[in-house]
Amino acid sequence: MIDNRRIAKNTIALYVRMAIAMLVSLFTSRVLLQSLGVEDYGTYGVVGGIVTLFAFINGTLVGSIQRFLNFEIGKGSNERVTQVFSNGFHVQVIFAGIVVLLAETIGLYYLNNVMNVPQGRLYAANWVYQFAILTTVLRIIRSPFNASMIAYERMTAFAIIGIVDVCLKLFIVYLLLISPFDRLITYAALGASVSVGMTLFYVYYNNTHFKDCRIYRGIEKPLLKKMLTFSGWNIFGSASLLVTFQGVDLIINYFHGVAVNAALTIANQVYGAAYSLTSNFQTAFNPQITKTYARDNMNELFDFICRTTRYSFYLVVVCTIPLLFESHDLLVFWLGTVPQYTQQFCNFMLLICVVDALSGPLWMTVYSTGEIKVYQIFISCILFLNFPITAGCMALGLSPVWAIIVRFGVSILGYSYRIFYLKTKLEMPMKKYLISAVKPCCMVFFPAILVVAAVKQSVHLHAAFLTFIFIVTTGAIILSIGLNKNERVALKTVIINKFMINEDAQG
Repeated sequence: MIDNRRIAKNTIALYVRMAIAMLVSLFTSRVLLQSLGVEDYGTYGVVGGIVTLFAFINGTLVGSIQRFLNFEIGKGSNERVTQVFSNGFHVQVIFAGIVVLLAETIGLYYLNNVMNVPQGRLYAANWVYQFAILTTVLRIIRSPFNASMIAYERMTAFAIIGIVDVCLKLFIVYLLLISPFDRLITYAALGASVSVGMTLFYVYYNNTHFKDCRIYRGIEKPLLKKMLTFSGWNIFGSASLLVTFQGVDLIINYFHGVAVNAALTIANQVYGAAYSLTSNFQTAFNPQITKTYARDNMNELFDFICRTTRYSFYLVVVCTIPLLFESHDLLVFWLGTVPQYTQQFCNFMLLICVVDALSGPLWMTVYSTGEIKVYQIFISCILFLNFPITAGCMALGLSPVWAIIVRFGVSILGYSYRIFYLKTKLEMPMKKYLISAVKPCCMVFFPAILVVAAVKQSVHLHAAFLTFIFIVTTGAIILSIGLNKNERVALKTVIINKFMINEDAQG
């Protein structure tokens, strides 16, 4: 049975983590842009993207470890949990070595001979590149320890570690301001140092809390074959996401230079902040999806998909709609100096975030089945469209904004395919999904757009105050239209009980 209490507790922990991380990120982005300058800021983003190109398979391996851990925990097989974790760790170590080899050969050549780097900054870019390799390797090695924490739903500990991470990054910014050395190199070096510390802590926590997640020398070959088969087909998906992010970033760098890369880096940060509103919630319920599927309870699974789709959408839309209407003023308030194209990039990124929030519960359900061959072939072909279409638009001399417009259209196409796949693969009742998930989202989104637009035209206040009014307005529409009667009653009961508990405590 789905543990709603645990999901709620984990979601709260992750949202506290997200709120602190978002505030730190907003502050550090402004300071970094001013401290490094537009060109160095863009250089840092695109150089790190080269290493990510070689590490894209890591996402497929992590997804495999996560899925099999969730499945075996749901089955209650402790021995199999140990086998999954140990196999996953050995594969990650081998893969980290491959990434180093590729990055120090092909990647290094691209950086020094092809990449568009501002004059006089190639030396600094090479240092950034080496620190990026170190950071990436550590992220690969610690991913099984991260996966075990999520699989066992220790979200409070996961949140605390994340908060420590962002606080250290905030301290890095302070050190950057007083550093007498090259600021771009200093920032990259300090970031790598934080990554070393976080990796050691993940290992320590895993060893002291999860007795089944241990590393032994032997490899369970049949299990490893299943995990690698799952990862193998998942490579297509990771490669398509890679093209969507780093590939398009390199295309923009080739045609327009690092100044536009800086605008895209900011837009990606806005996307990350907005999507974190729902990704934290989805991280909390992801293990429950796989465990419910492992118990073969399909009716409960489909009900859960519909609920989480709606809630994911509401969590994103309550902030994205206000931000769409006030993006320019908020960017000026946030950054001071706003690079060209930043506002247009951010607006389309927010719309992409809305679509991705709808897609999250669907692809998580697909992954829970473990049978992803057909799904990955088709969804990867869809997402790969980003690269040739964007390259064509840039070659024709169109605005860089078209790169994000293309991505938005491809995201909608991908969401449509995910619905179709679950309908054919798991016989998900389409009518139920449309009525219980899609219809309420539409009933919230379009009225909210109209109301916020009307308020925008009639009220003239500072952007921050208007944004707050828009958030409250959108939230009220969600409560009145987006929730059914039972959900409103349940929410009212939770609030009343909360206040009663607080009053009793004070009395």
